Amino acid sequence: MSPTKAANHKNSGGPGSQSLPAAEIMLYTVGFCCPAAYSIYCVYVVSMENEIELLGGKQNVSAFLGRRMDATDFEWTFWKTWFKNSLFGCFLGHVIVSNMVKRFIPEYKKECILAYSFLSLYCVIGLKPLALLTLHSLLFYAAAVLRSKLLCWGMGTFLVATLNSSLFRVLQYKLAGSESTYYLVLSITAISILRQVSFSLDVCRRKDKKVCSVVDLLVYNFYIPLAFLGPVVTYDTFQEHFKNSTVVDKARAVRVCWYICRVTTWAVFTEMACHFLYFCALEQNAPLFQSLPPVVVAGIGYMQGHFLHVKYVIFYGMTSALATLDGVETPPLPRCVSTCYSFRTTWKYFDSGLNIFLVRYVYIPLGGSRKGLMWQLLGSAACFSFVCFWHGGHDNIVIWSVFNWAGIVAESLDAAVIKTKTVQTYLKTFSLRNLRRMKAAMFAPVATLLIINNLVFVGGRQAGSVYFHKLLTYNFPVGTLGLLFTMYCSVQLIFELERVFYKKSKMD
Repeated sequence: MSPTKAANHKNSGGPGSQSLPAAEIMLYTVGFCCPAAYSIYCVYVVSMENEIELLGGKQNVSAFLGRRMDATDFEWTFWKTWFKNSLFGCFLGHVIVSNMVKRFIPEYKKECILAYSFLSLYCVIGLKPLALLTLHSLLFYAAAVLRSKLLCWGMGTFLVATLNSSLFRVLQYKLAGSESTYYLVLSITAISILRQVSFSLDVCRRKDKKVCSVVDLLVYNFYIPLAFLGPVVTYDTFQEHFKNSTVVDKARAVRVCWYICRVTTWAVFTEMACHFLYFCALEQNAPLFQSLPPVVVAGIGYMQGHFLHVKYVIFYGMTSALATLDGVETPPLPRCVSTCYSFRTTWKYFDSGLNIFLVRYVYIPLGGSRKGLMWQLLGSAACFSFVCFWHGGHDNIVIWSVFNWAGIVAESLDAAVIKTKTVQTYLKTFSLRNLRRMKAAMFAPVATLLIINNLVFVGGRQAGSVYFHKLLTYNFPVGTLGLLFTMYCSVQLIFELERVFYKKSKMD
């Protein structure tokens, strides 16, 4: 290899950054889009054929579209109902109060925002759940004053355990008063615990021994835009931006408008899709789901994966827009471009807020990548253990966590092997284009297993076993090879998108 070629090889940004012939990219586009479109069409046909069995009589008929809607996804229906009934008013009121306070009495901003937050939560969840959440905050404040990290983590672990305890569940249900309010309080409490842990640990690690006031904790914990849905913002980040926030300027207004337009577009698109594609109902109807051909199962899995992603773009996009109005910087919205083919970046890009929390308070304190590969893998195991525990420790969450960690172990070992001198010498015999093709071929089976693993997280263990059987073993080897080729085309398209956006960012 010539010196010039070797230098280009080193500075190219990886084999995925190398361009390919336009005809080859067109082949990959057809190789992915055609099977994906056909599988979605098959889901539509099966949805129409089984409409009565899936959705029953004339319930959920939309006056606008004149069609039944698939409302079997609990999370989407739950938050949509609460947003329509209560949360929209809370969010709108917060925007009005926040801007009035910043304009006329900015010196009382914290007190006014906290008063409005208490009033809103009282109107939505009631006095008793609000009193319990306030008690949690006071306990964490005491732990922060004592500067005991062990006490902070012990309290956080105990409170998460109470969310999954049958005894405490009954007590929490009685406090909430209704099933719908109980689930709302459960969501608020789970996210609140992360914020309280963040506050107490950030105070404990300060060298100046300065303890923040309890008002600072309450403002942070009950801040309305992030109280119900998240995303998680660490205390230091929140405090830095919130105390320096000013009246909305033009740049911030444009950014908020972009968030709102994006959220509204995806929300309308999702609602319309649920009137024509009953993929959630098909997956939850176990006998029918097991009898479907692989192409329909593939279409259901494809849409479930995108539905999960779009839901959190909508949820986090809406709350991030409100926080941005106050100058609070939130984590990036969920992205799917960089998460389709690697276990190592799945959680990083899907829920970047939770990822920041885990890296800051779990991964780095355990050594991170500073102490070598073994400590790095142990830190990753601790992060997934916490995620599993926080989500309730259900069997599908355990399976998802274990396989994600196993995937990270495999990819870390693979990366270590690739860095060896022998392998590097061998790889230099390939052109950059062939290296990109080789990389895509290696990631195609990884992406397939990653998607199936994420579908276990979404649909449960039984649905995951159906996906695994129908997609990988049912028509082996022809069907399996066809799926792997489609995934290979998908990875190549992801590489191309990354290359184009990377080139554009470099030009900017």
